[in-house]
Amino acid sequence: MDNQNMNNGNMQEQTAAQSEYIPVQNSYQPNAGQTGSYGSNAYIPASPQSTHNIDSVVSELKKQKGIMIATLVINALILIVFAAITTVMFIRVDMVTEEMAADLADCEESICKQGRTVSAISNGMETIVEYINDEYSYNDPYYEDPYPIYPFIQEDKPVIYLYPENETDVEVRLKLNDGEMLCTYPDPVMDGDEYVWNMHALPDGTLYDADGTEYSYIFWEASSYAEPDFSEGYCVKGEDTAEFLRTTLAEIGLTPAEYNEFIVYWLPKMQDNEYNLISFQAENYDESCPLEITAADGETADVLRVMMAWQAVDEYVEIEPQSFDGFERNGFSVVEWGGEEVK
Repeated sequence: MDNQNMNNGNMQEQTAAQSEYIPVQNSYQPNAGQTGSYGSNAYIPASPQSTHNIDSVVSELKKQKGIMIATLVINALILIVFAAITTVMFIRVDMVTEEMAADLADCEESICKQGRTVSAISNGMETIVEYINDEYSYNDPYYEDPYPIYPFIQEDKPVIYLYPENETDVEVRLKLNDGEMLCTYPDPVMDGDEYVWNMHALPDGTLYDADGTEYSYIFWEASSYAEPDFSEGYCVKGEDTAEFLRTTLAEIGLTPAEYNEFIVYWLPKMQDNEYNLISFQAENYDESCPLEITAADGETADVLRVMMAWQAVDEYVEIEPQSFDGFERNGFSVVEWGGEEVK
């Protein structure tokens, strides 16, 4: 009984204590618009957002925006300046190129009036223009100076045919006063500054060397010789070159076998040109490359040398035509033909 009364008393005391306890969350009411969270026994309000922090962020964004705009403006100005400089450079290059082209055209016209055309090879076009502006003299293309200008001449395939009346040994001597030897067949021997071939020749033109090797002719090729003379000659359409060479070489004195070999060698280089300026060289060739023929039996040779200088040109050129005496083959005959392209 006493225990029961004691328990009832404790329960009443506990109930009274509970009725007196009011949790904080029940008694605290947040203000309207205030945010927070409830803890176990208390409402914890959220930290209020600082107006100062928002202003700082906005200010920083405006600052970054201004920097970006300034950067874009600067880049645009740089591009404009670069474009302007590039445009000026291109305009200047075009002007210089036109001036140089005009000067070179004047140079070519001046040289053509002298009876020859030269392609200049130097330290670049600028050097050529300087010479033109300084009225450089082209009278001596081999004049040595700090900025040399040379005509580019490609001399090809001079060949020598020997036609004695009777089978005999023949000595052929060739000297180069201009240029240097590039190729020979068969090989000569040197006698001082002369190239010497000792051949055994038959009337039909067949040749044998000391070892008995057979040849149709003597071949030699040099780097260049004296300045070509275009004071007389012909200006021929490329498509008409084959017929021109056939008739003209026959008039000069070559046989069909000789001029056909000449034509098949040179025609591929000439037929596709708009025009070919052609001149057959004479005294200047003999003086530059003297040729001496001596037969063992003492027979004297009549020598015909045909050296064609030519240049491809875009337009017809007025030129005084050449005339030829012809070539009579009486006794021992020697025929040489070759050509040189002037570029």
